[in-house]
Amino acid sequence: MEVSMDLVTLGGENSLEQVVSVARYGAKVEFSEEYKKRVKACREHVERFSREGKAIYGITTGLGDNCRKFIPEEERVKIQRNHILAHTVSVGEPLSEEGVRAMIFVMLLHFGSGHTGFRLETLELLKELLNRNITPRVPKHGSVGYIGLEAHIGMVLIGEGKAWYEGNLLTGAEALRRAGLKPAVLGSKEGLTLVSGTTSVTALACLAYSDSIILAKTADVAGAFSLEMLKGTLKAMDERLMQARPHPGQMQTAENIRNILYGSQIAEKYRDYRVQDALSLRCMPQLHGAVKKVLKDGLESIEIELNSSVDNPLIFEGENGAEALMGCNADGTYLGMASDFLCIALADMVKMAERRTDRLVNRHLSELPPFLNASADFNDGLMMIQYTAAGLSGEMRLLAHPAVVDNVPTCANQEDYVNMGYNAARKACDAVETARYVLAIELICAAQAKEFYPAGQSSPAIEAVYGKIREVMPCLKEDEALEPYMEEVKRLILEGEILDVVRECGVLVEI
Repeated sequence: MEVSMDLVTLGGENSLEQVVSVARYGAKVEFSEEYKKRVKACREHVERFSREGKAIYGITTGLGDNCRKFIPEEERVKIQRNHILAHTVSVGEPLSEEGVRAMIFVMLLHFGSGHTGFRLETLELLKELLNRNITPRVPKHGSVGYIGLEAHIGMVLIGEGKAWYEGNLLTGAEALRRAGLKPAVLGSKEGLTLVSGTTSVTALACLAYSDSIILAKTADVAGAFSLEMLKGTLKAMDERLMQARPHPGQMQTAENIRNILYGSQIAEKYRDYRVQDALSLRCMPQLHGAVKKVLKDGLESIEIELNSSVDNPLIFEGENGAEALMGCNADGTYLGMASDFLCIALADMVKMAERRTDRLVNRHLSELPPFLNASADFNDGLMMIQYTAAGLSGEMRLLAHPAVVDNVPTCANQEDYVNMGYNAARKACDAVETARYVLAIELICAAQAKEFYPAGQSSPAIEAVYGKIREVMPCLKEDEALEPYMEEVKRLILEGEILDVVRECGVLVEI
């Protein structure tokens, strides 16, 4: 997202911007009085349920297939600790720091909803992990949608596991000690709540969708740049065409492209150059618009999820006192599906971007020098960069295979259905990173194509984008190693700098 904040106060409406500000930009977190009040009130019910000994899952009973076993009150602290230890089962390389921070922040949102019975003092410790920059080491493989990754965060809370603090990987106990904190002794239900819910699915989906907003806007800029360089016509972006099929994303894309190319002498000169352009040029409103539809649908699900209570059981006030209801708000399918749909949408977007890239470097289609190289006798120019785009497009098609359709029963068939939403969300993060490279390649090729037109004939917005790219990459006159330039242009996309220079020209690119 393009908005960050320094301090996030919990207790009101939760937003995607808050997640990104805390996870990526280090915003501090505080609790409002309303947040504290509802947490304390709900915890009182848990304590009463525990004293009364009524059979309530995770409070007075065992967990999973052990839900038929009654747990004596004196053993309930032990079983919560054991629950964290036994669930510390994810493996492999660690999740990124921003991914872990997003998970902790989502825990604060969900556990503090007023329906989980989580203790305020444990939430305070979770909050301080963020505020004091303690990042648990969380292996990122092996989740069916919850449990494993979350337990590694729980390990640090109880002084176990490992965490990064001030650049060092330490034991959980040592990281807490150096930060001036003490480990928690988990109370009744807290171990269960820590590993339940949609924490990892929600956290990673938030990061993927935040970045995809930038990607979708940048795709309009890159596509407009290519359209201009390939002598394409703006007739395909005519408002009358869009109104005849009034999908909002389609109309917005066409408007974006018209605005980006406003004032282009090149676009005006070639307005009637062809009867019609190839689909990768004239179909941008339709495809990019469909991508934006997926984005908006997913963002709606994210907003709801961030303001939900997703534990099991959940505790509610009633006319006859509080009641614990066992259900499955902990299911991660909403954002799992949203993540799968995002992968499909980005794969489709990249498919078109790669085709525009090929048209730019292909002399049979571009009417420009072969591979955008003025010295083709002794140089390859941008021949090979299209190979990379093609290979990345292949990776995107693999990532587009849905994860949530998979099912492997767990817990002695007590969990005979699992959502697999985490795999979808992690895949979405990979898809965003991959798509970013493909758009970077298109922008590099479009900027090189511009070298073969007279200076100053592009639209002001395209001139600004060209200038920004030339800050990190020169015009290629001889062959050079291209990977560093691809990384630099990808960074411009990631940090929103391409969109910034377009905005500075008075053009707002919207989804």
